[in-house]
Amino acid sequence: MVTPPGWWEPRFAPVAEAFGAALGAGERGALCLMHEGRVVLEVHGGEAAPGRPWAPDTLACCFSVTKGVLGLLAQVMIARGMLDPEAPVGSLWPAFRRPALRIGEILTHRAGLPAVSVPASAGDLYDWGRMVALVEASDPVCPGDPPVYHNMTWGHLVGEVLCRAAGVRPLSRLLREMVTAPLGADFHLGLGPAEAARAAHMTQEDPSGLFRALAEDPGGIFARSMVFFDPAEDFNSARWRAAEIGSGSGHATARAIATIYGQFVWRDALIPAERQRAARRETGANPADPVLGIPIRYGEGVELCTPPALDFGPNPAAVGHWGAGGAQGSADPENGLSMGYVTGYMDARMGTSARARAYVAAAACCL
Repeated sequence: MVTPPGWWEPRFAPVAEAFGAALGAGERGALCLMHEGRVVLEVHGGEAAPGRPWAPDTLACCFSVTKGVLGLLAQVMIARGMLDPEAPVGSLWPAFRRPALRIGEILTHRAGLPAVSVPASAGDLYDWGRMVALVEASDPVCPGDPPVYHNMTWGHLVGEVLCRAAGVRPLSRLLREMVTAPLGADFHLGLGPAEAARAAHMTQEDPSGLFRALAEDPGGIFARSMVFFDPAEDFNSARWRAAEIGSGSGHATARAIATIYGQFVWRDALIPAERQRAARRETGANPADPVLGIPIRYGEGVELCTPPALDFGPNPAAVGHWGAGGAQGSADPENGLSMGYVTGYMDARMGTSARARAYVAAAACCL
């Protein structure tokens, strides 16, 4: 086992040991545990990039963990009376093809738009205006219940609604003003040069895995959800890092993720207790999501614990979000503990990675 750089309270030594064991097996990343706003463990290790060690302020792409960050932004706006989840989308977005769809249905993956019915091209994902136009004009692809995971479209659907409700653009500015700056969270949607210089280089266990479905089953719903990407994307391109993709291009430190996800459960948080409970209430479930092929339970803008696919701890009331390759943010309302995990080495598993699951299990044993 490698002793990881960082700090932890003695009772969380088993978590540090689990992270150290992963470092010995090639882990590159960072892990943070927080309790009611206080850091109880913060470790990191491996290389952020060739010749550059991982540092406490290294930013790593956290992929769909970004969705939960937007989910928190939505909850802040609901709590402040800026957004009504029961209102029709058309009240904010008149050109949306189904104006009667409720805003809450977009938040809970019920918009029926994990893909679009109109022609889309590789590379559209990086253009906010183009993606908004595509989802705006599309008929439902997966209408009705159960909810279907909106892999890449969710961030543009939700983000456009939030920007319109607040009268603020771009989404990165709105997120910064209402969430990340008040929390002091080192999370960024769309990297500038200074942030890009701190970004980890992403490597993949299977470099072609995420895009293989486009060739193997081009008509499948997963492939259709990925068609907006440049298929040559390796998640290190300047285009990817600079783009504002609310479904997946967020970059963060582990502490930032632990801080943000803690807002769903901590006593002193950006959103009040009643809004926390509303966000954590189950709004629907899919025992075999057709996009990811795993069971998913949804709250309002966040996922609910559904182990082993979505393992946020032993408490079924825990909330969180997984990110492609292994990143994870999660929080447990019973003990006020939140976790942020980022990695530079992506595995191909859908849902909670084996490494994140080991950290969650070790933390549970310390409580």
